Amino acid sequence: MKKDIPFQIESDDTDSSTWYLPDGAIARFGKGNVMDMVLSPDGTLLAIGSYLGLWWYDVPNRSLLTLWEAGKTITTVAFSACGEWVATGGWGVPIKIWDVKRGTCLAELARDKSGYATDIVFSSDRKRLVVGGSTRHANPENRRYCSVEVWQLPENLNDSTATVHPEREAIYVGTNPVAFSLDNRLLAFASPDGVPEPFHTNGYPVIDGRWILISNKVVVYEITTGQHLVTLDGLNDVSAISFSPSGKFLAASDQKGTTNVWEAPKKLSPETPSWNLHKVYQAVDDNGSHYISWTPENRLLTTVYAYRDDTFSVHDLENSERLYRHSNETGYYHPNFSNGVRLVFESKYNVHIWDTDENRPISLAHATGIFPQSLQFSLDGKTLLAKSGYDGILSWNVTHPNDCPHIFKPLGTKSDTGEWGERYLSVDVSPEGKHFVTSVDEKNIRLWELGSDVPIVTFPLQDEPCTAAFSSAANLLACRDEANSIHIWDITTGDLYDTYIGEETHNVPYLTFSPDGAFLVCTPFQLYDVAQRKTVDQFSSDDDGFDFLAFSPDPLRIWCYFPAFDNRTIDLWDFQEDKEVLSLPQPKWWQAKNIVAFALSANGHYLACSPYTWTTEESVCVWDIRKGREPIATFKLTESLGCLAFSPDNILLAGACSTGTILLWDLKPFINSYTASANAEVGTTHSRRPSEDLETP
Repeated sequence: MKKDIPFQIESDDTDSSTWYLPDGAIARFGKGNVMDMVLSPDGTLLAIGSYLGLWWYDVPNRSLLTLWEAGKTITTVAFSACGEWVATGGWGVPIKIWDVKRGTCLAELARDKSGYATDIVFSSDRKRLVVGGSTRHANPENRRYCSVEVWQLPENLNDSTATVHPEREAIYVGTNPVAFSLDNRLLAFASPDGVPEPFHTNGYPVIDGRWILISNKVVVYEITTGQHLVTLDGLNDVSAISFSPSGKFLAASDQKGTTNVWEAPKKLSPETPSWNLHKVYQAVDDNGSHYISWTPENRLLTTVYAYRDDTFSVHDLENSERLYRHSNETGYYHPNFSNGVRLVFESKYNVHIWDTDENRPISLAHATGIFPQSLQFSLDGKTLLAKSGYDGILSWNVTHPNDCPHIFKPLGTKSDTGEWGERYLSVDVSPEGKHFVTSVDEKNIRLWELGSDVPIVTFPLQDEPCTAAFSSAANLLACRDEANSIHIWDITTGDLYDTYIGEETHNVPYLTFSPDGAFLVCTPFQLYDVAQRKTVDQFSSDDDGFDFLAFSPDPLRIWCYFPAFDNRTIDLWDFQEDKEVLSLPQPKWWQAKNIVAFALSANGHYLACSPYTWTTEESVCVWDIRKGREPIATFKLTESLGCLAFSPDNILLAGACSTGTILLWDLKPFINSYTASANAEVGTTHSRRPSEDLETP
C-alpha cells in the first residue's frame, strides 16, 4: 500500500478494523463518529477528525492511508496554506501542529482543560494560528465562555528538533466561524454581543456548551495591533465568514440562508463606524444549512444542505446558478470548501469530493458514527444486526468488518417535509432464524420481515409510540406510546388483543417479551401475563427498587439489579416464587455504578455486563454462571458501551461504543479454559448439573 504520510500506529496491517483495538477485541466496525474533515490545498490528501483519531486518505488513489492520534477525539482539523502542516484540536487537550510528511508534532498550544476547540485557521503566511471554541482562561469567575484564541508561531518551527510550546498572543470573547484576510491583516469572527474586548467577557453570556449560542454579528480586528475595527449586523446565527481573494469584500452567511457582502474600506480605521453593505443574497433554499466560499476568481459560492429533500448542492450566488447537486442521503455537519475549488462532504457511509472543474465527485468509503440501540446476531452467527433509530436496520458480514453495512430502510427518507421519516423500534429473531422489524411513523406501526419491501401488517396509532416488541412465539406485536398506553395486537387475526396502562417513567423505555411470549415487561418494571391479560401486581420496580435486565431462558426467571438500594450484585430472580436464585457480585472497581449494557447468551449460561463510570476507565465483564461468581473474562475499555450481544455459539461478543463504532471480542479462549477445567474435574470428582448451580445463591 502506498504511504504518502507516516504511520503512527504500531501495526502496518492494511486491515483498518484492527488498527486501534482495546483489550481482547479482535475487530472494530466503523471508524468513529466524524467531527471534521478537510482537504489538503492540492486536493491529494483528506484528513478526517473523529472520535477515534485522525484518519488519512490518499484521494487520487481512493485509498485509506493511516490513523494518527489513535484513541483520541479530534474535533477540528486545518491545513496550512501550502499543506505542509496540519493542526488538530479536541476536548480539553492542547492544539497540536504536525509536520505532514514526517508525522512529527512540531508544536503544542496549551489550552484550558475544560476547553473545546471547534474551529482552527492558519494565516496564509503561517505566522499565526487562531482557534475558535470555549475556555475558562482569563475569566475571573472561572466559568466557561466562547473564545477566539490567537497564537503567534515561531519562524523556525519547521527546523525545531523538539516540540515547542508557543505562548498565546491574544484571546477574544467570540466564537466560530473565524477567518483571516488573504493579506493576514484582518481577523473576523462571530459574536452575539456588541464589541468584545480581549480578556473580558463584557456582558457576553457565560455558557455550558457552544450549541446554545446564536451569533448574529461579525466583528473584525486588525491582527497586529489587536484593535477592533467594526461590528457588522444584519444576520441571524452566522454560519460562515469569508474574505474575498481581492481583499475588497467580506461575506458572511447565516443559518436562514441570507448572505451579506460588505465592502472593506481602503483605509482601515476604528473610527469607521460601519462598512458599506455591498450586496445581499437571499436564501437559496429556505430550509437548510448554508456555507459560503470565494473562488480564486472572486466568485462567491454557497453550499446548501436542504433538509426537506436531503440534498447537497453548490450555487453561484452572483449568477443564481446551481453548479452541482448530490441527493444520496447526505450529511450537513462537516462540509469543507477548500478555497472555493474543492468541496468535501459526507453521506452516511461515504465521503464525497467535488471539484469545480469536474462533473462527477470522487467517493471514498468512510462510515460515519454508528450508535445503535440494540445489537443481535443471526442464528448462524455470520451476520451482525444493529437497530439504529431513523437510520434503519444495519447488517454486517462478521468476517468483513471493513465493508459498509447493508441497510434495511424500505420506506427510505421522507421527502418534501422537515421530518425524519420512518423510525425503527425493534428487531427480533424467530426460532427459525427469521428477523422481524417494527417501525413507526406518525400514523402507523408496521411489522416487517427483514429484507422484504412490503410490511406483514400495519396498525393505526393514536399517539406517537416510543418503543415496541414482537413475539414470534405468540404472534403478538406490542407497542408503548407516549401516553403510557401499551397496545398488543394479534398478528394472525389482525385484531387488537389488549390495551393497558403502564406506569410513568423518566428512564429510557423498554418493552420485552419473554422467550415463549407468555410475559411482557415494560419500564418501570411491570410484568404482564399475556394469557391472563393482566399485570402481575406483586412485582413492581417502584416498590422493590430494582432494574430489569433480561429474561432468562426460563420465562419465570429474570436478571435484575438493585441500584435504588446501592446493591452490589447482579441477580437471577424467580418472580413466581419471589426469591433470589443466583447472585453475582459486581467487580469491586465498578460497584454501585449503573449498568448500561447487558447481554445474556441464548442458552442462559453466559452473561456480559458493563457499567458507566463517567471516566475513560470503562470495562465489560463476562460470566459463566455454571463456573462461579467471578467473571471468566474482563476487558478494559477507554470508551463506554451502549448495548451488547452474544453470537449464538457464544464465541463472539459484540458491543456498541460511545465512539460510534462496534467492537468484537473473541470469547473462545475463556470458554475453552472453562471447558478444560470442567473436564479435568469430571475425571477426579462428580460434576454438577447446571440446575444445581442455579439453585445456589
